[in-house]
Formats: sequence, C-alpha cells, structure tokens
Amino acid sequence: MEFNILPGEKTPGHYHTLFAETFEILRGTLEVGKGEDILHLQQGDIAIINPNEKHYFHNTTEAECMVKVSINPGNQNFENVLLISKGLAKDGLASAAGTPKKISDLALFVYLNNSKMIGIQKKAEPVFNYIARTAIKRGWLAELIQKYC
Repeated sequence: MEFNILPGEKTPGHYHTLFAETFEILRGTLEVGKGEDILHLQQGDIAIINPNEKHYFHNTTEAECMVKVSINPGNQNFENVLLISKGLAKDGLASAAGTPKKISDLALFVYLNNSKMIGIQKKAEPVFNYIARTAIKRGWLAELIQKYC
C-alpha cells in the first residue's frame, strides 16, 4: 500500500506479532526507529521490520513523505486501518501528527493494526482493546470501513 506521511506525523513505539512490515521510501525522508537503531531513510531506501521488533516512524521534515508499505503475510485489518486513519485525517478528525481525535477511533487503530504498545503506554492496551471491541460490536468499524475503504 502506498500512502503519504505528513510533516510531523508519527507513531509511538510499538511492535506487531502477526506480520513483518517493509517500508520503501518513494519520495521524501522518514525517520524509522528499529530496535535500538534510528534509520534516516530517503528515496529508494528500504527498512524491514520483523514480527515482534519494536519500531516507530516519524516524518521530522517539513515535506510530505510518500511510502510504500508491504505487510507479510498480508493483513486486511492493517490495510483498512491505514485507509481509515488517512480518511479521518483528511476530514480533520485526526491531529496533525495523524492521531485520531476520538478515543474509539484511536482504539480501533491500535487494535486492528496489531500494534502492541511498549513502555508506559502498555498499561493502556487493555482499555484500548475493550474500547475497540465495543466499537466493533456497535457497528462503528463497519461505518468507518464503508466511508473510507
């Protein structure tokens, strides 16, 4: 999937258990934290994040970064959540850093993309999982998929 990462947009440190993630920079630059390393990727660079490997990304520049992200094995939830988060941002329902403004949207983002939190944020993970499961049961995820996917 190709998508843009806006100036200042970032993710907190996390890891995924279900898939590896490959970032290929198509345009711009991107900081990617991978384990203990901090990579400064530019056009043409690739970073592979293995399952259970802690990572984050952050566009520290004033220019948009275009990235191709591949997931192996594929994961429909991950694809949907990226489309939803970009749609929310376009509609002004996410911060400049890309964080959904509604707690239910944020919880769905974390839950569906198989993000496992690290550090102090780990304490919030059970609450986020509960909020996400409740939003799914109430049909909120279906509405977001209908609108943005």
